[in-house]
Amino acid sequence: MKKLIIFFSVVVLVTEMGCKKDYLNINTNPNSASNTTPELVLPAALARTAARQINNYTFISGWMGYWSISGSYAISNNDFTTYQQTTQFGNGLWFIIYDNLEDYNYVEQQGRIQGQGFYEGAAKIMKAYEYQQLVDMFGDVPYTDALQGTGVILPTYTNAQSIYDSLMLNLDAAVTLMENSPVVTRTGDIFFTGDNTKWVQLANTLKLRILLRQSQIGRDSYIQTELAKITADGNGFLAADASANPGYQNADGKQNPFWDFNYNASGTYTNDFWRANRYALDFYSNNNDPRLGLIYKPISGSTTVYQGNYIGQSVGAIVGSATSVFGPGVLKSFSQTAVVVSAAESYFLQAEAVQRGWLTGDAKALYQKGVTASFTYLGVPSATTAATAYYTQAGKQDVNWDEAADKLALIISQKWAAMNTVTPFEAWADYRRLGLPAEIPLSQSPYVDVAAIPVRIIYPEIEYTTNAVNVPAQADGAHHTSKLFWMP
Repeated sequence: MKKLIIFFSVVVLVTEMGCKKDYLNINTNPNSASNTTPELVLPAALARTAARQINNYTFISGWMGYWSISGSYAISNNDFTTYQQTTQFGNGLWFIIYDNLEDYNYVEQQGRIQGQGFYEGAAKIMKAYEYQQLVDMFGDVPYTDALQGTGVILPTYTNAQSIYDSLMLNLDAAVTLMENSPVVTRTGDIFFTGDNTKWVQLANTLKLRILLRQSQIGRDSYIQTELAKITADGNGFLAADASANPGYQNADGKQNPFWDFNYNASGTYTNDFWRANRYALDFYSNNNDPRLGLIYKPISGSTTVYQGNYIGQSVGAIVGSATSVFGPGVLKSFSQTAVVVSAAESYFLQAEAVQRGWLTGDAKALYQKGVTASFTYLGVPSATTAATAYYTQAGKQDVNWDEAADKLALIISQKWAAMNTVTPFEAWADYRRLGLPAEIPLSQSPYVDVAAIPVRIIYPEIEYTTNAVNVPAQADGAHHTSKLFWMP
């Protein structure tokens, strides 16, 4: 456990909890929370949400072909390389997310009580973000009875699709609150510094994400009706990253969380465990993609050679010192912002919705904007010009819109390329929803339980020990067989 000091307009002391280097927790007591304010709780909660998107989803980066374990380690029987899960697998994530939801719940309640619609709306938006990730990992989860403190100590589980529908209603309410709140600079808003329109655009982008998750289960009419409401509102979707920066400092435990994951305060690279996955290296290399040298670095002693292993590879694995580490596009500095929802994802979501005929617009142009936004975020020199040269390459069906036979596969493939070491959770969701990109390799570990990437995380041990009366029973192998409601 560490103490982390984050500077907003005042100094706020927050305590680290959870897996590995956990992040920026106010530890609000939902039953007696009058010792703080929404203005102080919200930024700490936002920072914790942002910190989780890479560091706590390392297993997803492995499953999705982004990262692989260094060949210097005996890797064959790791739970994330074998796909095997016990009830221990999801313990940390379950605790971290619900702990943070308590903070957002406090902000929402106090915002309502104090007549501060901005804070109530922001909390509603972030609760939707957190609950969707819970549903997308576990399925049915405590929702209606959750976050009640000692009022409900054994919360029941709410149907996952019902939660999704409720999140859409809550996002509608959040949009109304934001549209009717005064626009003032808010230093505690470490996403948008009080820009209400950007919060509305974040809410709309989350709605679009929620709706497209359900693209394969026959809810087309519902999806189109909800998208029409967003169009009528007129505020649109994110055109800039939703990212957090609470004031990261060059000191251990106070740096950007992903930087801290890889470097110490002296600037020494300390991560020898996670390295480049060969599948990703080949994808960028085969498509003449300048993002290759920004997501990864050439091996030591070279400026052009990139090497990596497949997940679970033991036979012929390359030792860690001869494989590629993370590059300057994802490891910019100790003070870099931490992305929660990227502009690139927003454009790719819109491109998919237009391509399906559910939104009006130009799917090709939106697709190209998604590529350009990814280039811009990673720092490709002359990003717009470079992106244009990239996505107009002749003979590249994984890149060129006009030459791609399957436009949806193209959108998802390039979305996958943009989410690498930014927000890998979304790549796993797309893979489970659409089976894309189809070429993502399975683990080579000889100890895999089933040769398939897991479709869910099984319920954690903490629920079976503290809420056994309500936690749904799961059969052996549920992480491969028990699909979420939105999976075909």
